[in-house]
Amino acid sequence: MQEEFANKTIAVLGLARSGMACAEVLTALGATVRLYDSKPEAEIAGAVAAARALGIEPRVGGAAVDYAELDCLITSPGVRRDAAVLQDAVRAGVPVWSEIEAAYRVARAPMMAITGTNGKTTTTALLGEMTRAAGLKTFVAGNIAAGEIALPLIKAAFEAAPEDVIVAEISSFQLEWIEEFRPRVAALLNITPDHGDRQTPEEYAAAKWRIFENQGPSDTAVINEALLGDARLGKVAAKVEAFSHKNISERLSEFVQVSGLKLIGTHNQENVLAAALMARAFGVPPEAIQRAAAEFRGVVHRLEPVAEIDGVRYINNSMCTNADAFVRSLEAIEQPAVVVMGGVFKGGDLSTIARAVRDGDVRSVVLIGRSAPQIDEALRAGGYTATHRAESLQAATEQARDLARPGDVVVLAPACASFDMFKDFEDRGDQFKEAVRRLERVAL
Repeated sequence: MQEEFANKTIAVLGLARSGMACAEVLTALGATVRLYDSKPEAEIAGAVAAARALGIEPRVGGAAVDYAELDCLITSPGVRRDAAVLQDAVRAGVPVWSEIEAAYRVARAPMMAITGTNGKTTTTALLGEMTRAAGLKTFVAGNIAAGEIALPLIKAAFEAAPEDVIVAEISSFQLEWIEEFRPRVAALLNITPDHGDRQTPEEYAAAKWRIFENQGPSDTAVINEALLGDARLGKVAAKVEAFSHKNISERLSEFVQVSGLKLIGTHNQENVLAAALMARAFGVPPEAIQRAAAEFRGVVHRLEPVAEIDGVRYINNSMCTNADAFVRSLEAIEQPAVVVMGGVFKGGDLSTIARAVRDGDVRSVVLIGRSAPQIDEALRAGGYTATHRAESLQAATEQARDLARPGDVVVLAPACASFDMFKDFEDRGDQFKEAVRRLERVAL
């Protein structure tokens, strides 16, 4: 309820996108906001100026938090759970919330939420199109970053009217600090190793399952069939709808004409099925589900076609940041592939990647980034030797062009995080697309 924030003193950690959105919304709701950021002012001058425009003097450069004055603290997903600033708040008896918890308390519109290791953005964007096709004013928000879609959940919650709908992508970090967060329909798409630098596998899985924690019998939980053996299922009070890759065409035909889908790959068919099940549970008419699914072309940086040059197709899959996403990338491509991969490997079993490359129709692999030697060693240990190294993404793209033959696909499928060479995965994908465009100009 929005009025619960009036006259409260709330600390917000981080002057990035979600933190600034929290500051703006909570100030509008009558709260006194204390903004903190560990970075010095010179590094975040734009955000500092934006805070001051709200009438807030930010406390930057590692300023100490005064817990005694706080009613609650809202943390950024970029702050580790074991960070002293959060653990000190817990010891001081100050409630710690993520932005999504605050957003849920602000929201008047019903919410549908999607989490999982892979497929979140595609499923979220498609579900948003399904609700729009049903004539509902839809806010697609949360952890999603796809082209122009970059709306913090708390802003969507503040702006959406009771008759609207909010469709949210939710990360494991956002789920670490919830209390009442309760989507009417929630989905857990899959769980595979990820974020090993921040969470143990058990912590990561436990955070994902929390999306169902506060649901009741009137709510719906859409869950990958592969996860139904997890003991945590016994704590899910919502009605469970299961989906899987088994008989995927048959299941999908209940909603859409499978041959008419524009998305490629079995994993994307799973995403479509999950979105359709969520939409149906929310009451979206079958014709709206079918129309949206048939028209949906995917989102940027997810198996995104870039160009065809001299008979070779170039595909940007920069959002492929872990081993499971890499395997699914190769499964979705039916032609021989030259793969550009590398960056910072986030943990997991590199032999999974090696098997996928060895057993797939992969002509060559061009490696970039910090983990290139580690990946190269794993590929060779797995019996694959057609590897190459490049110092930049531009050079890797040029090498891939030289290695590819007409009829092949060159795909950027990093299987790694991007922060060693790029601002984020979007920057990496954009740079790949620009590198391809340079090749295209040369070829003309």
